[in-house]
Amino acid sequence: MKLIDRYVLKKFLLIFGLSLAAFLVIFNVVDVIEKLDKFLKAQMPAELIRLYYLYQLPYYINVAIPMALLLAAVFTIGLLAKHNELAAIKSSGISLYRLSIPLLLTGVLLSLGSFLFEDAVVIPANRLRMDIETNNMRRHRYSQKVFFTNIMYQDSPTCNIVIANFSTRDNTAHSITIQYNDQFRLTRRIDARQMVWLPDQEIWQLFDYKIRTFDENGNEIVLPTAADTLIQFNLHPEDIVKTELNPETMRYQELAYFIKRLRESGNDSRKWEVNLHFKLAFPFTNFIVILFGIPLAAVRPRKGIAFGAGMSLLVIFIYYGFIKFGQVMGYKSILSPLLAVWFGNILFLITGGYLLYKIRQ
Repeated sequence: MKLIDRYVLKKFLLIFGLSLAAFLVIFNVVDVIEKLDKFLKAQMPAELIRLYYLYQLPYYINVAIPMALLLAAVFTIGLLAKHNELAAIKSSGISLYRLSIPLLLTGVLLSLGSFLFEDAVVIPANRLRMDIETNNMRRHRYSQKVFFTNIMYQDSPTCNIVIANFSTRDNTAHSITIQYNDQFRLTRRIDARQMVWLPDQEIWQLFDYKIRTFDENGNEIVLPTAADTLIQFNLHPEDIVKTELNPETMRYQELAYFIKRLRESGNDSRKWEVNLHFKLAFPFTNFIVILFGIPLAAVRPRKGIAFGAGMSLLVIFIYYGFIKFGQVMGYKSILSPLLAVWFGNILFLITGGYLLYKIRQ
C-alpha cells in the first residue's frame, strides 16, 4: 500500500467512524423518545433498559454502516477536491480510478464482514432483545399477539408439523401438514384443514384431514378417513407461540434449513426464499454506496460538500426504496426471489460504475 493510499484510507475511516457514531446516537435518541412511555408503563428497571439497548445496538450498527460509508466516501473525495489535493494527486499521474481502489476494497471487505456480523452477532442479539420485549414490555392484553403464521415444529425426530396460521383466541390451527419420516424418507403425510386443541384431554382434534402413505419407491397410497379424529402430539399451544418464525431472528443456515423443510412438505417457500437471498444481497450495499459516492463527490466539486452530503442521503433513501420494491416483487411472484432482492443492487451497481467511468481523469 502506497503512502497516498494510507493517507486517503485514514481520512476515509475517520469520517466513517464519526458518521457511524452520529447515526447511532440519532437512532438511539429517537428510539428512547418513542419507547419511553412503554418503559414507564411496564415499570422496567434501568438495568433491563440498558440491556435492551445493548442488544439493539448491533442491529443499528448494521443498518447505519451503509449510510456512514456513503457519507465517508463523499466527504473524503469532497475534502480532497476542496483543498486542491485531488488536483495535485491527478497532476502527479494518479487517476481517480487508482485513488478509489483502497475505498472500494474497504467496501468489499465490509460487505463480507457485514454478512458475518449480522449472522453471528445481530441475529442472536435481536433474539435477546425480543425476549425482553415479550417478557417485560407486553404485559397488557392489547399488546399480546393473537395470530401466528408459518409455524414449523419438530414434534419428534421422525415427525414435523407445519401450520399456516394459528389463533390463540380459540387455540385453532388452519392448513396443517404433518410429516412422518424414516431416515430422511417421507413415509406418511397428513393434511388437515383445521386442528383444534382440547385442553381437558390435552389432545388435538383434526378436521377434514387426508392421510397418504409412501412406499420405498415413493408411490403414494391415499387411506380412507373420517370427518374428524383425535391425535396426540408433544406440541402444545404455548409451544406454537414460542416457535413463531421471523426471518430477522433466523440465521442464514437456519432459514435455509427451514426453506428445505417447507419444500419437502409441499408448502410455498417463495417468501422465505426472498428473505434468504436478502441476507446475502443487503451486505453488498456497503460496496455499492462507496462506488456511487466517489463520482457523486467528484463530479460536482464546486457545489460543495454540503451538496454531496444532501445528495448522499437522498441516494441512500432511493436505494433502500428500490430494495424494498424488489422484495415486494419477489413476494408477489412477479420476479424470481434471487432477481427480486438483487434488483436494486444491480441497478445501482451499473449506475455507479457508469458515473465513475464518465468522470474526467
